[in-house]
Amino acid sequence: MVNICSIFAQLTGASCPLCGDPGDGICRRCDAILPRNTHACLRCALPLPPGAAPDKQCADCQAQAPSFDRVLTPLIYQPPVDELIAGFKYHHRLAQGRLVTELLVEAAAGTELPALLLPVPMPADRLRERGFNQATEIAQHLARRLNLAWSAGRLVRRRAAVPQRGLGKQRRRRNLRGVFACHGRLPQHVALIDDVMTTGATANAAAQAVRKAGAQRVDVWVLARTPRSDVRRWRIS
Repeated sequence: MVNICSIFAQLTGASCPLCGDPGDGICRRCDAILPRNTHACLRCALPLPPGAAPDKQCADCQAQAPSFDRVLTPLIYQPPVDELIAGFKYHHRLAQGRLVTELLVEAAAGTELPALLLPVPMPADRLRERGFNQATEIAQHLARRLNLAWSAGRLVRRRAAVPQRGLGKQRRRRNLRGVFACHGRLPQHVALIDDVMTTGATANAAAQAVRKAGAQRVDVWVLARTPRSDVRRWRIS
C-alpha cells in the first residue's frame, strides 16, 4: 500500500527531522525522547548525576568560578540532539537549527532577558569553509522571537587559536586567552550565543572580553550542553 502521508512529507519537506513522520516540526514521540537538561549545575549547566541536590553548583564552578554568570540550555548533547545539531552545522539544514532554537526560546520564557545577544564568532578559516556561523543563525532567530537586539560585529576574534578538539579544559582555557575582543561599550546585561557548550572554555574567554567592554552580567545561551564523560569524577558539595 502506498503511504500517501510519507509521499506528501517528501514533496513538501513537512516531516519530523528525526523519524520522518509527517508534520511541521519535531513530532511528539521524538520530542518526548529528547534528553532535557533539567538537572544541572546552577552556573555552568553541567548535567548533574542522579541524587545531586538540584540547587547546587558543580565542584568545578565552586573551585574556580567562570567569568559568565549563568548558562541557559534546554538539552543535553546526546543522541538524537547531536544528530540535529550536526545536520544544522555541517549540512546547512537551517530549518533543523530553527526547530532546536525554539526549545531555547521556551527555556528563556520567564527569565530576565538580556539587552543584547552576541553570537560567538568563528575562526575565519572555519567560517570560509562552512559558509555561515551557526551561532549567528541562532542569535537571529532568538532576536526575532524574543524581540531582542543582537549584533554579529561587537564581539570579534582578534587572533587565531589552535583547534580546541582533543584539548582538556585547562589547555582550552590557555589556548583561548586573549582571543576575543569587543568593539565599543556594551550594555550591562548581555547573552553569548552558541550551539554547544563542551568545557565552557570558549564561553569563559568570550565572557572575559565582554566584561572588559562594560557588561556586568553575562549569560550564555546554547542549544545543548555536553555531559561529563566520566561520571565517577563528578563531585557535588
